[in-house]
Amino acid sequence: MALLPVVAGREPALIDRETPSHGRTKKLLSKTVDIHRGKVHIHTKMTNEVDLNSMENCLCFNLRWVSRSFSQFFVGELNRHGLLPTQTPILGLLAAMPESSMAEVSDWLAMDRTTLVRNLRPLERDGLVQATGKGRGNKVCLNLTPKGRQTLEKFLPDWHIAQTKMVNTLGAERWKAILLDLERAALALQ
Repeated sequence: MALLPVVAGREPALIDRETPSHGRTKKLLSKTVDIHRGKVHIHTKMTNEVDLNSMENCLCFNLRWVSRSFSQFFVGELNRHGLLPTQTPILGLLAAMPESSMAEVSDWLAMDRTTLVRNLRPLERDGLVQATGKGRGNKVCLNLTPKGRQTLEKFLPDWHIAQTKMVNTLGAERWKAILLDLERAALALQ
């Protein structure tokens, strides 16, 4: 079951949504509303039957929805460190590959330059990352500062706990299979 935040004012109730398809009606999604720790959530349960003509089965939408849900979980678990899920891979990569160029970081993280620069600005401002060199055709190298290393070292144990919670939710074998499937799909689309 997945948790979706509900817009305030919606009435808690069991909602069965049916979608017409090829002259007959199929039940695709069942939703219930729950209040947990002062937050209202919709629980969704997909059926085994997948209608690929239905927008609610859109691969792009569902991957982005799951990605947002996972990101929100990690933000909630790790926000005390002041880092976003989009920034921590940058710190981890720079710890493993010091003196990386902007182009190398962008390629490794499959992140376009504009997004990379937007995520680097707060890291530079907070003294976690240092950029050296000139832009516009010249090589810009990125490095973790000592403060960046300390921040990453403090962050990693809590990240590991959050990561373990997610893996335990999905099951370790299932998580490995999901990662493998996502990697295969990403490589096939390149």
